[in-house]
Amino acid sequence: MNNEINKEYIVKNRDQLLPEPIGEFKSSVICIFISLFFVLSIYFRNKSTNRNDPDVIKKRITRVFFSTFVSLALLYFFIPDSDNKLYVFLKIIGIPTSIWDLINSIIPLLLTMILFLGPMVMDTDFLNISYDIETLRDIIVGPLVEELVFRSVICPILFFGGFSQRYIIILSPFLFGFAHAHHIFQKGNYFINLIKVIFQVCFTSLFGMYSAFIFFRTGNILACFIVHSFCNIMGLPDFGGISDHDNNKVVGSCFIIGLIGFIFGVLPITNPEYYGSIYNLLEAW
Repeated sequence: MNNEINKEYIVKNRDQLLPEPIGEFKSSVICIFISLFFVLSIYFRNKSTNRNDPDVIKKRITRVFFSTFVSLALLYFFIPDSDNKLYVFLKIIGIPTSIWDLINSIIPLLLTMILFLGPMVMDTDFLNISYDIETLRDIIVGPLVEELVFRSVICPILFFGGFSQRYIIILSPFLFGFAHAHHIFQKGNYFINLIKVIFQVCFTSLFGMYSAFIFFRTGNILACFIVHSFCNIMGLPDFGGISDHDNNKVVGSCFIIGLIGFIFGVLPITNPEYYGSIYNLLEAW
């Protein structure tokens, strides 16, 4: 790899180094296929419907890693051959390539912690998690493969397909949301599962918008992974528990302060010029 190459060099030579435009329709079809392949890999030759069965978890982890590798390989295929192909690929999928990239990957977590100020004050024991295979799935593997597939792969394919960053941020998360619809097939009452899935699809789609926003603004997939893991640890905010808390006024105030702090901080804290996002160089905000 040429030591002189950087993000500005990639942008300047985009015709030689970046994927050729593939069109909105083709990119959309490819991304739908990737999403379906990701979900189907979870259920392929899976006899048990108990998602918390350790054997089921191990098999699913193996399969989603395989589907993630295939998705990444597909994106790599679209990048023109050159001496710098690997570096270009790493920048497109948002892999940190410097110590500053690693340090900056923590900043969006701090922004997210501001948003979750109320829940953290409500439950100061939120980091007391069990260390078992279910936690490995929920906190490490799940966020890792989902961010790689739905942010590192799908977002760039749509971007080079001709969609704008804002359009991708709003619409691509619905692929992420519907990727969680498979929970309707879990054991239990079908109608109850359906209600849960509808709510989960809406919530995960909303989170997907936030994660895609971070991805384009920072160009850093590690930041997305860290935020995703933190959000999985925190879960949904317990708004109903505010009134029952011993310090309900303090907790309630923290919910409000956190929300206001997030609203006023989200744009300056994710300023793409600070992070040097390659996507901001290709399409300025």
